[in-house]
Amino acid sequence: EHHPETKSKMAASTILAAIAEDMGKFYDLSDGGLENITLLFSDIAQAPVPLPTVLELLGITEDEARAAGPGLKATKPMLEAAITKSIEEDDTPDQYVKVFKQHILRLSNANKVMSEVGESLKALHASVDGDLGKIEAFFCDLAPEPHTGKPMPPGMINALIRVGPDATTCPVEAFLDCMCRNLDPNDTSEHLIPNIKKHTA
Repeated sequence: EHHPETKSKMAASTILAAIAEDMGKFYDLSDGGLENITLLFSDIAQAPVPLPTVLELLGITEDEARAAGPGLKATKPMLEAAITKSIEEDDTPDQYVKVFKQHILRLSNANKVMSEVGESLKALHASVDGDLGKIEAFFCDLAPEPHTGKPMPPGMINALIRVGPDATTCPVEAFLDCMCRNLDPNDTSEHLIPNIKKHTA
């Protein structure tokens, strides 16, 4: 009779072997950013995983997180240890491989698209002086049908870009980060460029 802990250790070693290469790719693409790691864990758990739980899995204390601020990053060994801790005895490699592949696809596409349109997005932001109303209009035109061009609910652009509720402008980094976070694997530069041109004053 296997002890449950032995079973979860056996599951962990099988799964870690199956995802080793993908974990490396994910880590390089995400640069150890907490946001991407939190999204990854939420997809593995198939439920939102709160940041404090992710920090605990990574072995980062709240004081360390506060001291590092928004630039907080996890190391690759931290990520590996956190994944190991989250593996349960009846988990299968497929569950993990599928999630890692989806995230690699999204991140590699986002990085590719941002490298192609980053300069144009900076020019758009500069031309409207970071005005959130104008940036909202740009995002609304990117929304899929039937939402294309329709205004967002009040306060939503502030939440999306992660600026205070009273802000009327945003820094260029916040705009670029928001764009990068919200790019889907099927988004292309070809689709974005006409909209970027249209909204560049």
